[in-house]
Amino acid sequence: MMSVTFYHAALVLHIIGITMMAGTSFIDFITFRTFCKACAADDAASSLVLENYLYKLQRFLGIGMLLILISGVTMMVKLHEVWGGQLWFRIKMGLLLLVIANGLGFRRMLGARLKKIVLRDHSAIAINEGWVAVKRNFILVQLIQLLLFILIFILSVFKFN
Repeated sequence: MMSVTFYHAALVLHIIGITMMAGTSFIDFITFRTFCKACAADDAASSLVLENYLYKLQRFLGIGMLLILISGVTMMVKLHEVWGGQLWFRIKMGLLLLVIANGLGFRRMLGARLKKIVLRDHSAIAINEGWVAVKRNFILVQLIQLLLFILIFILSVFKFN
């Protein structure tokens, strides 16, 4: 049996992980928009710095996800019978799987495409046809990610049955 203190420590880590992932997703969205503006203005130095920053944000998304998973499993050991059968919790788990697929799957795939486009011709990125599709999809993935986090926060606060 897990102590209440251990459960609360896991809950704190869980909240930190969700906040880290949601905050990093928001920062990723803002940084990408700034990157797009720098590319459109043909500001190669700024866009290069922002490009590198975008890739580094992925690390924080991974750390946040790891915290969420470890702490979530730890809390489920304690409260599986309490939350496991509740509808809000099942929906939250489904949303979390979508966050993983969207953020660590689609976002990473689009990041790799972006890197190829940028490496090919950094100066002509704003007129590259592939750039337009990657830009649109990148923003779409980011907006979906933010919406998923908002829904997870709402479910976690209101815990309906």
